[in-house]
Amino acid sequence: MAPLKEAMSLSGRIFRSVLAFALVGIVLFSVVITGIFYVSLEHDASAKLLAQAHRAAAVLDEEPVDARPAVLAEQFDGAVRYTLIDAGGAVLFDSAAPAEGVSWENHADRPEVRAALESGEGATSRHSTTLNADTLYAAAPLSNGSVVRLAETRASLIAFFATDLMMPVALALLAAVVLVLVLSRLLTRHLMRPLDNLDVSSPLDNAAYAEMQPLLERIDSQQRTLRAQNEELARAESLRRDFSANVSHEMKTPLQVISGYAELMANNMVPPKEVPRFAGLIYEESQAMRALINDVLVLSRLDESSGDIAQTGPVNLATVAERVVHRLAAPAHEAGVVVSLETVPVWVEGSELLLEQMIYNLVENAVRYNHEGGAVHVQVTEERGEGTALMGEEGTAQGRGRARDPEDGAALGEGDVAASATAATHLLRVAVVRVSDTGAGIPLEAQEKIFERFYRLDKSRSKETGGTGLGLAIVKHAALYHGGEVSLESEEGQGTTFTVRLPLSS
Repeated sequence: MAPLKEAMSLSGRIFRSVLAFALVGIVLFSVVITGIFYVSLEHDASAKLLAQAHRAAAVLDEEPVDARPAVLAEQFDGAVRYTLIDAGGAVLFDSAAPAEGVSWENHADRPEVRAALESGEGATSRHSTTLNADTLYAAAPLSNGSVVRLAETRASLIAFFATDLMMPVALALLAAVVLVLVLSRLLTRHLMRPLDNLDVSSPLDNAAYAEMQPLLERIDSQQRTLRAQNEELARAESLRRDFSANVSHEMKTPLQVISGYAELMANNMVPPKEVPRFAGLIYEESQAMRALINDVLVLSRLDESSGDIAQTGPVNLATVAERVVHRLAAPAHEAGVVVSLETVPVWVEGSELLLEQMIYNLVENAVRYNHEGGAVHVQVTEERGEGTALMGEEGTAQGRGRARDPEDGAALGEGDVAASATAATHLLRVAVVRVSDTGAGIPLEAQEKIFERFYRLDKSRSKETGGTGLGLAIVKHAALYHGGEVSLESEEGQGTTFTVRLPLSS
């Protein structure tokens, strides 16, 4: 047996997924908000620096050209760097004086200078990898073509985040993680509650998710199947116990008779002239026991076998019926019952031994439970009728029983055919064996039980007429074995007609 795979925890997977998505969302949201905040600050700083540049240009325009560097040095000192650039790009003044011996580069190609000369103002930002900082530049033109440029060093986005926002953002993230942990756990419990509260004993009564409905329906179907199988097993076990008890009871009587008579004879307690009578009684009881054992064996084989229990082949029911009537001619004559026969050649596929026993039991019962001067009519024919058939894989029609089985409550023939068969209702030709008698008839309330094993309609009369009480049970099961059905029509005082329908041989 292959080892079971390690089961995954659905609640753990939901919790981890919700937590991961929430944390990723928080981090992305924090980065986006920080970026927006930084860009907004930079825009405000750029606008402020441009305003300072315009004010400086206005002040310098009022001063003589030669005095402008001195004015810048005296009046515009502080964190902001001021640079005065002439129209050709040469630096006239810079508040951040270069090192001794170092001259300024020409600034004519600087973006902010060109923009100021072309559009009246210019602003730009350049990053210094050395200082890990951004420098913001704003330039405004003077009336003589010169340009005054202001520069302000600002922290880069990474530096800004690392210095100014690291602590508040870290605290906010920590608080968010704690909150997400709590909410993820609560959400997981909420999502898992319908699963944790599932009542598998009643799957369809649960308030579960729609996606789980097919699974619950399948569980319910399997449970119903298991319950039905358990009930069937319990019923079969009960039938076996009843069958064993009935067999024991039925065999006890002839055994007691045989044992009692044999004991009397063994002890010389029987007069010599009575010995033949006692021996005859022993013989009759032994024959009854043998018949009972034979019937029990036949039923056991029919119950336990779904395949071959006897040699099968084409069987002419007319020939079988003629043979049965001939065998029962002497008992019928002794009982004063006339047996008539009407047949046409009808062929079916099956066991000739079982079919003969089935017809024999029907005719024997018709003679046994008839009255003196009564009649029995046996008919073998072929009919066309509308009914349910089971079509096998080879297309052979298999009749399905419609009489109720008193032992298991199921329709006769139901479940006794190949699983691959499919039902179809149509007109079909079937072989029919019909046995009618002029006996006392069967009451309506007993007609459902007549096929039960050991069931006797009149127990007192059964003692006189003999019989094992298994004849009609064998008839029923033999008909089922051949894919057929058995039914009866009877009225008290009007006689009884048993009809067996079997599929014709292909």
